[in-house]
Formats: sequence, C-alpha cells, structure tokens
Amino acid sequence: MKGTGYIIMICLAYTFVVNGQNNSLTKTDFYGNWTLDLNEYELEDDDYIFRRPKEFKNPKEEINITISLLDFNECNVNYDTYIYCGAGQSKDYSWTFNQNLGIINIYHSEKWLKSFKEYDSEEFEKLNLPDKYDEMELSIVTMENGSIGLKIINWE
Repeated sequence: MKGTGYIIMICLAYTFVVNGQNNSLTKTDFYGNWTLDLNEYELEDDDYIFRRPKEFKNPKEEINITISLLDFNECNVNYDTYIYCGAGQSKDYSWTFNQNLGIINIYHSEKWLKSFKEYDSEEFEKLNLPDKYDEMELSIVTMENGSIGLKIINWE
C-alpha cells in the first residue's frame, strides 16, 4: 500500500511540473538571424521557411535571404542572391510579433510616413496613405527536429 501511495504522489508531482511550465514563445525568442536557403527549394514549392542560420561550406555559391530581427522592433533583410531585384542589398524594416496568432509581420519603416503626416497632414489625408506598408508575414512553425521555423505566408 505504501508503494502505491508513493507512485500516486510522484504522478501528481509530475503532473504539476509539466502543467506548470509555460511553453509559449515571446518576442525575444525570435531575436537574431533567420535564413531562407533558396538552394533547398524547387520553384514550385509553396512552403518557404526561414531557419536559424547554419554554417555553409561555400557562401559564394549559396542563394540566401537573411532576416535579422532586432530589439526595438527593428529588422534588417539581406538579399544575398542574384535572382531577385535588389541583389546583395540590405534593407531596413520594422517588425511586430502577435503572440496570440503566432505571426511575425515585417513592414516598411513608418518614420517617413509619420514625418510626411506631420509635415503636411492635409496632403497625407488626400493621398489616403496607410500607416505602414507590409513587406512579409511569417507564421511560427515547429520543424521535424523540434526547432522553430518562420514560414512565409504573405510576401509583397
């Protein structure tokens, strides 16, 4: 009878530990670089997924797009490829993370829009400009190996 009591106590303790852990992701979990290795995809593939960068044997032969998600909602996208316009260029954006939906939104910096609105609010209203221009929308996915990936669900 004593053994059964111990087993029940261990099971209860295990249940409390497992249920007490918070596995939800926060914005800081995504800080750093994420790379889309286009060499891994065929043109007809629908699911393009950014992953944490890996070591490449010969970076000159790789076709990559790297996103750097930074603090203060700053983001940098490096197009290190010759098949896209803007090849080899780096562009600055802003980003947000919607924890409830598991979505990261990368958009053009709204600084110039804010400046224009402050400079000439009447003209800004006439042009019916948005507050921001979306560049890319990414969904959080779990990879087969258990790591996190960022799947492109919308790319302007």
